[in-house]
Amino acid sequence: MNREFSGWYEIDNDRFLLGLAIITAVAVVLRSYGIGAAPMTSDDVGAVASAFDFVRDGRYGPTMWQHPKLRDILNFIFLNLLGGGAGGVKGASIVLGTLSVPLIGTVTSRLSGSHIMGLLAALFLAVDSVHIDFSRQAIQEVHLPFFVLSALLVMLIYRSNRKSHLLVISGILFGLALAVKWSALFPLAATAAFLLFECAKDDLPFHDKCSDIAFIVVSLVVLPAAVYFLTYVPWFVRGGHDLWDWLAAQRLMARENVIHQGFQAYTNELTSYPVLWFLKPVNWADFTFFAGHPVVFVAISNPLVWMLTLPAFALLLYNGIKEKAPNLLFLSLLFWGAYLPLALARRHIWLNSSFAVTPFAFMGVAYFIITWLKRIPYRNLLCSLYLAAMLLTAVPLYFLAIGKGYGNPILHPVVELFRPANER
Repeated sequence: MNREFSGWYEIDNDRFLLGLAIITAVAVVLRSYGIGAAPMTSDDVGAVASAFDFVRDGRYGPTMWQHPKLRDILNFIFLNLLGGGAGGVKGASIVLGTLSVPLIGTVTSRLSGSHIMGLLAALFLAVDSVHIDFSRQAIQEVHLPFFVLSALLVMLIYRSNRKSHLLVISGILFGLALAVKWSALFPLAATAAFLLFECAKDDLPFHDKCSDIAFIVVSLVVLPAAVYFLTYVPWFVRGGHDLWDWLAAQRLMARENVIHQGFQAYTNELTSYPVLWFLKPVNWADFTFFAGHPVVFVAISNPLVWMLTLPAFALLLYNGIKEKAPNLLFLSLLFWGAYLPLALARRHIWLNSSFAVTPFAFMGVAYFIITWLKRIPYRNLLCSLYLAAMLLTAVPLYFLAIGKGYGNPILHPVVELFRPANER
């Protein structure tokens, strides 16, 4: 895979870093614009209460109690550093959401050997209205891709130079990802399986091979579990709980995650089931009241990116098998391993859970576009037209995501589509 990409779409490392810096700067602006004047939602307020409940008092807070607690720790840190304004309340999400943009670009570049693919994946994430919406909230959704992408990047560096401490760092980062949401288990399992398979194929003496396998298991199984456990230290120390309390709490969290139907009736009207995520534009909406009028935050997927995902991964899997390309097969494993458990789930799973999948989706779409463009004439023109159409589509979606649609003569009809059924 790494040596296939050359020609019109390839650039050197300096230009890649410059492009990545520009795209990251755009991501900063899109995620922070007007954030100080943006009203708090009920989730934002509840996340603040949950942070103090968990870290200071050692008890579960009111917001999304069924998820792990790293969000509460991060929010508590930002609230103490930046105060109770938007920077303190939403700072963790803004920072981690923004940093995910250069991370996805770098991971994609390392996997594909193509800097242009990396820039394209970074651009998709930078302007994605769903990611922007949740990057401006105090809840944990965009924390997940940050830690997963960080863990993958360090693992890929380890894979190239075999410095043992890097896999240890990757395991720590995967543990932090698990402490955000349990869906991090899917890319963690895919990564461990990939490394174990490569290790099994290596032509090494039996003793060395067993040693490598044991090291992978410790780094990517034992260590993440230990890191996850350590994020509950405030609960043990401040709340006076013991190991049996912790095990009982984990069982309750697991049961709730299996049957969870949302915390308000309206969420069941937002039927963006995972099987539909890449087949049609899907959405999420949140509401509050500010300065005498409603404020409606509407996140809608960009169809010119999201709806290319399934064709992209069909091509990616085909080429991976045909070319025996391990990086292609690994990306396929990451995507399908994260997507299928959600798509096959029997309960409601809303768009906020898509961040377990969309980073890999955007990588695959970047591969799909570059792979097809290199086969056809007028590629520069077609690439420019596609990017222009994608960015033009992203503009109204952005203003809907930051709550500027209500009252806008063009966007207001879209906002009205999300009025709760009992108010229509």
